[in-house]
Amino acid sequence: MALSEINIKTRSKKVFRKDTVVSYNTETITSVKDLTNHVLETYKSKINPNRIRLTVLSKDKQVPLADDLSNIAKDVYIKDLGPQISWRLVFMIEYFGPILIHTILYQLSLYYKPSSSVISPNVAKTVYFMHIIHYAKREFESVFVHSFSNATMPLFNVFKNSFHYWILNGLIGLGYLGYGFNLGIDLQVRPIYSWGLFAMFEMYNFLCHVKLRLVGDELLKKGIKERKPINEGLFKVLVSPNYTFEVLSWVMVTLTFNFNLFAVLFLLVSSTQMYLWAMKKNKKYGTKKAFLIPYVF
Repeated sequence: MALSEINIKTRSKKVFRKDTVVSYNTETITSVKDLTNHVLETYKSKINPNRIRLTVLSKDKQVPLADDLSNIAKDVYIKDLGPQISWRLVFMIEYFGPILIHTILYQLSLYYKPSSSVISPNVAKTVYFMHIIHYAKREFESVFVHSFSNATMPLFNVFKNSFHYWILNGLIGLGYLGYGFNLGIDLQVRPIYSWGLFAMFEMYNFLCHVKLRLVGDELLKKGIKERKPINEGLFKVLVSPNYTFEVLSWVMVTLTFNFNLFAVLFLLVSSTQMYLWAMKKNKKYGTKKAFLIPYVF
């Protein structure tokens, strides 16, 4: 038996009142999950392990303890993250918001005649079903396609994350009632183009998500938990083609809705956020792939 001893220093005095010393068997405790459970047993705590974060001090900063304990130090810090909620459930709550809000506002529009001449019943119907299809796809992906590196996140995040979908996207639904057409633009986009391009972008977005899942599963089979860049197909030239097609889908919604101001706002906010995520991936992987236009931007 190979025993090792570490100092557990608390960062949550209300839950773990005192620092303690923990001895553990390095042959049986080989992961953060194992060590977390062992530390909780030492504290005789029944708190959910998903609430716990173990960190070590590196260059005066707290960094997470590696899953394989490769960066473990003599001093390990413990923190209670508070009430948790599963990542999958958060995604499902987020995406349910637009389905609910758009349905309510669209149904209201059937009884309340919009004051704007730019919005027609056919345009409103098209944009409404684009939202329903998009977020139904998102719900399906959350259940059957996406995998999550962490089981849970802090409960408060569900309210913060839902603002983008329930409020910012929900505002687009006011367009069914004639609001947000201050620019007075009437593009009269033909349905065959709206639906054709929207369906194509949604399909490619879905296929990118499936590809990411399949590659992730293959890495896990090889014992590799860290994400690696994909260098085949569209992933050769685009850092995150799933983001690219997501943006293009919202471009089609915005064009179909005649540059409704709420749709423009949502497009700008979403595109900016996805661009930042994409550049973060470029930095992480040491690549310089494009975000929206191959070899250009």
